[in-house]
Amino acid sequence: MSLLLPVDDNGHPIQCLGFDYRGTQSISVSAVSGRNPQPIASDIELVTIIATGACRFEVGDAQVTADPATSPFLYPGVYVDVPLGRGETHIAFVTDGEACVAHVIGRI
Repeated sequence: MSLLLPVDDNGHPIQCLGFDYRGTQSISVSAVSGRNPQPIASDIELVTIIATGACRFEVGDAQVTADPATSPFLYPGVYVDVPLGRGETHIAFVTDGEACVAHVIGRI
């Protein structure tokens, strides 16, 4: 049995990743930087993040914080894939407006 990957507009295969069986971590985002309480599993090399409101994020270790002025901006409702480097187990979020919820989805 062969497995055919979906193709892009040029006919090139698109690699697909599944969702981590351990589930999604949800983080309440406020004006104070907060991060996912549980570290991202060491076998996860890519996460997808999305938020219900405008916010900023930063990837790092258990002490990472997001800066409301300089961290990358995350548009509400837009999925963003973020590769994780060695030792990067947490993602911090801070609001860029109203309080919201961010979701961190491990990809395998």
